[in-house]
Amino acid sequence: MSELLEKRLSYHFKNKDYLRVALIHKSYNEGLRKDLPDNEKLEFLGDSVINLTVTEYLFRRFKRFNEGELSKLKAHLVSSNFLFKIARSLDLGDFILLGKGEEKNDGRNNKRILASLFEALVGAIYLDSSFRVVSGVITPFFRGPIEALVASKEDIRINDYKSELQEIVQKHHTYLPEYQIVSEVGRPPNIVFNSVVYLEGKEIARGQGSSKRHAEQNAAYNALMKIDNVLGYEKLSEVFFLKNDSEVK
Repeated sequence: MSELLEKRLSYHFKNKDYLRVALIHKSYNEGLRKDLPDNEKLEFLGDSVINLTVTEYLFRRFKRFNEGELSKLKAHLVSSNFLFKIARSLDLGDFILLGKGEEKNDGRNNKRILASLFEALVGAIYLDSSFRVVSGVITPFFRGPIEALVASKEDIRINDYKSELQEIVQKHHTYLPEYQIVSEVGRPPNIVFNSVVYLEGKEIARGQGSSKRHAEQNAAYNALMKIDNVLGYEKLSEVFFLKNDSEVK
């Protein structure tokens, strides 16, 4: 199984322990007498590696884009929705080690679990090699979608509502929006986070999401949708919102 995954990743691990840990979800330790290392720390590392890889590629590829355009494009490419698509293309759900509870909850097809697994694998490859090597391994997964997004001018501005809100506020004021997670409802893996966005200490919108990041993005989205009549700012261009965007990233 590990050889098949390595073939799909186009990378051969020198130290198989990195690969083994990357495939262990934290739920796998449920009921075991001895806890095994899980992939959460590798996920943390891989997230940073992906961000830097995508940032460098965009910086070198699109020299005429400004910082705002690059930020919005990057936000889409490193979102859990996009990483989930990569994970599904690799059939990563076939390889992950899950606990019985997650198996019953269809964890092998769970967006958050699979997106995190891809991040963990990237972290494992980084430790097993170098940044240049891992960057070369994962860039092909992003290159095609990047070119496709840029080909459609409307799509360049999607999925980073926090940045859009910040840009609009900065046109009028020196202060920035502030976000606070005010509650968490439910139990893993079905926790719902509730976020509030403030301007100068005044609440302007709330949002919910399956992660803190999603909750904050939803709060920013809700603020943007009413910003023209609540705050007196200019109405947003409809280009910013995708017609079929079923979930705020």
